[in-house]
Amino acid sequence: MKSIISYIEKGVPVFTSIAEVAAAKGVRKAGIVAQTTQSFDNLMAFVAASMKRFPEVLVFNTICNATALRQQESTALAGRTDVMFVLGGYNSANTRRLAEICKAINPRTHHIETEGELAPSMVEGASVAGVTAGASTPQWIISGFLDRLKELWKCDTIEVSFYR
Repeated sequence: MKSIISYIEKGVPVFTSIAEVAAAKGVRKAGIVAQTTQSFDNLMAFVAASMKRFPEVLVFNTICNATALRQQESTALAGRTDVMFVLGGYNSANTRRLAEICKAINPRTHHIETEGELAPSMVEGASVAGVTAGASTPQWIISGFLDRLKELWKCDTIEVSFYR
């Protein structure tokens, strides 16, 4: 978000939440730009709130289609599993967002960078595990994690979203 805000002229109000939009005073025209990792549902909620509040709203849909599709597949998977793993860098906005979305569906979601972080307690009592990864997560991370998971956990099912 800091990157987007850095392009805005000084003095122009910036709203980063629906509550801020609802409380805005004296704004007639608004432009909406979303981070590429933002969910489409969040963007639409922000647009709806803005359209109720401001007479003129211009929306720039910058959400990456591949990211949106991965988020949809991952949330569907998170809803069918006992435990969910999101693989990728802790500094990756895409992966962090994916983990947030999955955790909202399945509280037993774990954001993991490498297979070394996988602990037996994470899969305890689970019969179905879901695995997804951020867009920039290398194949070797995914493969290593799946190998470790299979070695550590004698499971019923492992479902993988966007396994490359």
